[in-house]
Amino acid sequence: MIIPILYMLYILAYAAVPFLYKSKRPAMLQFYLRMAWRRSFRRCYTLGMLATLMVFHFYHLNFFGNVHELALSSIACLALYSHKNTERAFDFLQRKHHLSWAAMAAVILLFVPHMLPLGITLVTVVFGTVFYPSQVARNTFPDTLDDYLEFPHSIVDTYYKWS
Repeated sequence: MIIPILYMLYILAYAAVPFLYKSKRPAMLQFYLRMAWRRSFRRCYTLGMLATLMVFHFYHLNFFGNVHELALSSIACLALYSHKNTERAFDFLQRKHHLSWAAMAAVILLFVPHMLPLGITLVTVVFGTVFYPSQVARNTFPDTLDDYLEFPHSIVDTYYKWS
């Protein structure tokens, strides 16, 4: 009984994530600074995203019991295991119009029978892309860190400066 409840809570958690987009709360500003300046923090972020996908796979397998539905989603998770591949995927999705097409495909996959795990994987990658720093934020020079520490609200514009 607990697995179906956790399964539904996992899916409903995606309804709360958009409220954090471009947030200027102190906790989110610290998150932006750490993501922009620490490669190890970005690596931990991608591995945490992958861990949530593995938890979803466990819940889905226990709830439905069909291994074949998880095949495509598991292949995508294997590709996301490498931080370099994940960063390339995020950079690709942060280009013009790619994120909107991926989000549209994710919503379509959520309603196609037997494609729910692949849809959830794509939704997770889309949300992961939205909160991942842009190349501009990752490649800024360390001397601008002092400016961002003095005026933390100014990092939000650089953080979301996608190409």
